Amino acid sequence: MRWYWGVFRGVTGHCWGCSFFLWGRKDGFPGADGSSIQQTGNPNAQTIPIYGADGSVLTEGSETGLRFVDITTSGVLNGNTSQDYAIKNPMIYIYATTSPNDWYTGSETYQNEALWGDNVEKSAYDPCPADWRVPTDAFLTFGDISVETTTVSGTGREVANGRTYQSMAWFPMAGRRNNDSGTLRYVGGSSCSWSASISDTYSKSLYYDTSNVGSDYLYSRAYGQMIRCVQE
Repeated sequence: MRWYWGVFRGVTGHCWGCSFFLWGRKDGFPGADGSSIQQTGNPNAQTIPIYGADGSVLTEGSETGLRFVDITTSGVLNGNTSQDYAIKNPMIYIYATTSPNDWYTGSETYQNEALWGDNVEKSAYDPCPADWRVPTDAFLTFGDISVETTTVSGTGREVANGRTYQSMAWFPMAGRRNNDSGTLRYVGGSSCSWSASISDTYSKSLYYDTSNVGSDYLYSRAYGQMIRCVQE
């Protein structure tokens, strides 16, 4: 299986490839500027800076920078989904504080399982490049991740906490963005990579920390997590 590390376009920083995607959404959001810290409080991890066309830093919370909005906010939902709003506002992270905790809809009835295509053709919303896709099953793709996997922790480098896989792949402990706020959490302590597989209202992820690895963890779709693209 060949892997591709998805990166957030237009961002510079030290957490190599640490972009976070809401499940089923095409646009990525910046992660933490390095995973060498062990995030124990909130907030003590800084977002990778985002730059405008003129080279200036886009201030978080401004009209042009990274922003966060509850799915119940007026104007987010058009009918039963937020797809139109998300396309028009690629820098706005849509979070949800109530079930089903999905950025796409506030109702289980309208959850869209085909956005990233589990056992179907790659959809237009898959963020991976041509001939690559979000893996359709975390277990099949990452099922042997525990083989010859070691924890890496060092000093003198911005990305220090993570795991290596058979000396050929790097899995940083980049944390994730919370489904109920978009806030960075668990940076330097754990991380997750989405698959395209779903289970009820949730979606499956590869999860790992300093002592555990699991390929079928379930998370609400408004979580911001990394992706590890695989070749079709």
